[in-house]
Formats: sequence, C-alpha cells, structure tokens
Amino acid sequence: MCHGTLRCESFLETETGEIESGLISCSCGASYPLIERIPRLLPPALQNMLWEIHPEFFRDFRARLPEALLPGEEKQAARASEDRAMKFQRDTARSFGYEWQAFSEMLPDYESNFRWYFERFSNNSFAGKRILDAGCGTGRHTFHMARSGALEVLAMDFSQAIEVAARNNLENANTHFIQADIYHPPFAPGTFDFVYSLGVLHHLPDPEKGFRRLLPLVRAGGYMNIYLYWNLEGEARWRRAALSVVTTVRRLTTRLPHSLLKKLSWLIAAGFEVAFVLPARALAHFKRTRSLADRVPLGHYRKYSFRVLYTDQFDRFSAPIENRYSRSDVAGWFERAGLEDVVILGGAGWRASGKRTSRVAENEKTTLNEAVLTESLR
Repeated sequence: MCHGTLRCESFLETETGEIESGLISCSCGASYPLIERIPRLLPPALQNMLWEIHPEFFRDFRARLPEALLPGEEKQAARASEDRAMKFQRDTARSFGYEWQAFSEMLPDYESNFRWYFERFSNNSFAGKRILDAGCGTGRHTFHMARSGALEVLAMDFSQAIEVAARNNLENANTHFIQADIYHPPFAPGTFDFVYSLGVLHHLPDPEKGFRRLLPLVRAGGYMNIYLYWNLEGEARWRRAALSVVTTVRRLTTRLPHSLLKKLSWLIAAGFEVAFVLPARALAHFKRTRSLADRVPLGHYRKYSFRVLYTDQFDRFSAPIENRYSRSDVAGWFERAGLEDVVILGGAGWRASGKRTSRVAENEKTTLNEAVLTESLR
C-alpha cells in the first residue's frame, strides 16, 4: 500500500526450491503471509479471510509471525465494523471464492471465449510480453494467455479462487499467482506490457477507481483491455424491463446461502436454455434465419455448453455488486485516462482496449506519488 520494498523470508520450501510457506515484509513494517506458494498481499482489512481459509498456517507458524498478522477476536470485531465499501469487498471475495471453487473445471468452450475477449488483437500480439490477468478467477484466461506466446503471465485475484487458478495452470511454467486487491495492486509502475481485467471491474464498489489503479502498471506503449457489463441502452423496452426484473431479483438472491443459490441457478439456466438458447441454436442452423439468432435474448450462449450458461447465472445472481454501462460511459473512462488507439467492441457487454502513452505514464507517476504520500500521512 505504501509502494515500499518487499523482502521474503522462507519458512518451508518444496523439493524444487519453491517457497511453500513464508513471510513477506515491507520496508514500512507491514507483513503478508505466503501460503501454498502464493503471496497473499491483501490489505489489512481483508486479511481476516486468510484466517478463515488457512487456519493451519497461522497455527503452525504462529511463533514466526508478527502479532499484526495473527487472528484475534478484537481484530475481527474491529474489521467487521469497517465501512460499507470494505464489507462489500469481503462479501464479493467470499462469493467469488465459493463460485470458482464450485465451478472450477476448465471447459473446452473457454478457448473460443478467450479469443472473443481479445478479438481486436492478432494471434502474435502477446508473444514475448509480460502480462497481468487482474481478477483471474479460475485462471481460464490465464491458461490460454500463457499458451499464446507470452513470456510471463501473472494472475491476480483477491478471493480463494486464486488457488483454483494455480491448480488449473500447473502445466504452464510461465504463470505465477498472487492474492491481491485491484485497488492496491502490488506491482511497480510499468511492470507489464499488457494488462487485462475481464468481467471483474463492474463488481467493485468504485469500478473506475479500479481501472485507474491498474493503468500505472502498464508500460508506455502497452495496452489495457477490459470487459464490462452493458446497460442495454438503446435496446427494446421489453429487454430493459427484463433486466430491471433481474436486478430486483438479485436483491434476494445475493442474500441466499451459496449452496441453495447454486441449485436455483441450475433451474434458471435450464429455463433459459429451453426458452432462448435452443431456439437461437435452431435459428443459427439455417442460412435464412441465422441473422435472427443474435437477436434472441441470451442467444450468444448457443455457441457454448450448458455449463457456461449455468456458471454465468450463478455469477449474475450471487455477486453483491453489479454495475452496468453504456458505450459512452466506457469511452469516458478511456478518454479521462488519456489512452489512445481505443477500440470498443459490443456483443453481450463492452470489450474495450487502449494504449498508454509516455505522457500519460509520466502524469500518472506524479499522481501515484501524491496518492502514496497522502496515504502515508493518514
């Protein structure tokens, strides 16, 4: 959070010399655990999630950990009383942690899905590049990016999903995993040639803030690529009304136990499959009606298996926060950030990308230094 220098102490190593368990310390005095070969660089207010998920680490290495990292009832109570935005972040982390544990498998559909997200870029765009997957979930995009010729892919997620992502990428030696918060990404400015965040920012309390926190990580001349939900601006009234109904239903479903919501999501997905996806698939089968397939609600799911539709419905009805945007909203983000060569593609959401210039990089470096100073003074 202070952008200071980090140092790592090893507690336990694997036979190949990787640090299995350890402690990362900052020059400012803050400390972070390294658990199951993954650095857990979460802000203090989110570290209580680690106490719940990995109690054995804090028990086994209690004598070697600083007091500030150890669980305690007073700390739990203090963090529970923090502001509403932080509560939403914790709830979101738990929601996505459950989701990506429950829907952890790598599906064949994900390769075509990966290519859809990066449609504007050629097949060799990532060759030899250092890339950040910000909000990696199960690591499905990490997997295909690692095989695109990338030099190195760092995958970051602030939920327990980071462990699923690491398991799904065991075959890819050029991937690394970090549990961290998009609002406080633990990397030096200009670390990456390419940064992407797909389907993540719109679940944050302040999505544009997350976008602006990631931008300094992109070197001058590098690209940022994001995906955001659309708000159906300009669509038929009945489609906007249907979205309003879904938004209203979410007020209930986001409060349901995840195990119950998983069953409910299957029923919803099955209904959508029969009502929309199968008819769209039938329309796409014939040349004369093919153009109508994309006009069917959820018609784009005809290209994927039922499991993808099922997963997405759980995602839609479980995430505590969901923000939606028009094309002009997305364009405004890139314009205010001073990015160039901006391309915004539609189709079930906005796929937007742009290039950072050296002028923007210098301005953001100044702004970042001022923000760090302000945070230190606080």
